[in-house]
Amino acid sequence: MLELSLFLQFCLSCILVAVSTLSVQLAVLAWVRVFRKRPVLALAALTESQLPSVLVQLPVCNEGALALRVAQAACRLDWPRDRLTIQVLDDGNAQTHDALARAVMAMVPDGINLQVLHRGSRTGFKAGNLAFGLKHSDAPYVAIFDADFVPPPDFLKRTVPALIADNGLAFVQARWGHANRGANWLTRVQGLLLDSHFAVEQEARYRAGLPISFNGTAGVWSRAAIENGGGWTGDTLTEDLDLSMRCMMKGWRGAMVSDLVVPGELPPTAAAWRAQQARWTKGHAQCARKLLPMIWTSAMPVWRKTAMTLQMCQFAFYTLAFMSAAISLTLMYMGIVYYPFVTALGLTVTLLGLASSIGYLYLGQRMLGRHKESRLFPALILAVVFPSGLILANTRATIEAFFSTRMDFHRTLRAGEIYAGRWRGVPELIVGLILPVFAFAEQPIGAPFFFFAVAGLVSIGAMGAASGMGEPVRQRITPGE
Repeated sequence: MLELSLFLQFCLSCILVAVSTLSVQLAVLAWVRVFRKRPVLALAALTESQLPSVLVQLPVCNEGALALRVAQAACRLDWPRDRLTIQVLDDGNAQTHDALARAVMAMVPDGINLQVLHRGSRTGFKAGNLAFGLKHSDAPYVAIFDADFVPPPDFLKRTVPALIADNGLAFVQARWGHANRGANWLTRVQGLLLDSHFAVEQEARYRAGLPISFNGTAGVWSRAAIENGGGWTGDTLTEDLDLSMRCMMKGWRGAMVSDLVVPGELPPTAAAWRAQQARWTKGHAQCARKLLPMIWTSAMPVWRKTAMTLQMCQFAFYTLAFMSAAISLTLMYMGIVYYPFVTALGLTVTLLGLASSIGYLYLGQRMLGRHKESRLFPALILAVVFPSGLILANTRATIEAFFSTRMDFHRTLRAGEIYAGRWRGVPELIVGLILPVFAFAEQPIGAPFFFFAVAGLVSIGAMGAASGMGEPVRQRITPGE
């Protein structure tokens, strides 16, 4: 019994140290964001006749009206029409393709070169779709917008000149806006989390000269970087992170244009958000499995390897939290009294995590001038609570990434959509309700440590039960298929 107790507390200590590392990373990025000056982003001064050819890719998959909206926005981009090609890359059902093509072509203004392409196979998902589109164009610069984003007319003129002025840039990323931010508390929390990702994390990495990743949409790529990095590959669910890191390994850099905002839609329900976050988590874990061996055997400086590792391994928080809870509950059941060092470490890591998370989130709102909003305080608390409810789904996604080659693509649900395979929050509700009962029964003094996990699981589970919204249909495809 003593040996098992010692082993479990040692494992718990290692997990807590790993969690604290992720918390410290947030604190360091926040410090860099505040005290490091923004580099000057050079823009090439070009006349209208000097502007290069640009390809705008719009990957869509059964998006309905959203596909038309993003196509209309792309047609309004301020760029010479003889040097602008727009591709609506339809990856949806074959039976709806003709209707989509007719609807899109009917709203295209004269003189716009717009193509509606359908490859007839979903191999590689979005990565395969983008790669398919590249085969139909030789444009040196490629802008990408998901269906739920609406680029402003001046987008290309504020991004492409940066790629021309600096041939070491792989891509230029704009900041996401949130058209439906105020729909409910869940969308407010998502907006707050994403604001901090762009205004603090991505901006800090850019200011410090650290590798940054493309966010999948609202950005422009140098085609030379795409090809030099190995192109779009569909062996992970986060093709954007995958290609970005491969380009960073070859010496390419990314740039942020934080004052250029492209509004998009946030998942409006717990089912939609849960599915999206599980996909992103699994994709990050797949990238880590694929790229970390390459990174650590490369000739890059250790600091760069470390920065890329920490960036890709943020997904590990959920699995670490799950393992920490499992070990703690086991020790409770065994009636073990923690060693003083482990108790002190647990308290320190908990306080550090809360302080760094709330500080990071608050800083994101302050940087965007939203820190005086009346609902900021409850939104900050919920921004810590709601992600805790993803522990079960994201832990499962991580395990699948490392121990399975199966690819289940969960497209993010749009407002009003209902899918087969219904998820109603049952796993989260069961665990969230049993956990405090067990903790209080075994060791009441340790129960408060599970507060955020319980609150998050019950919240997400309750939202899932209330909405009655199902999870996305799983479309299975294995790498190389």
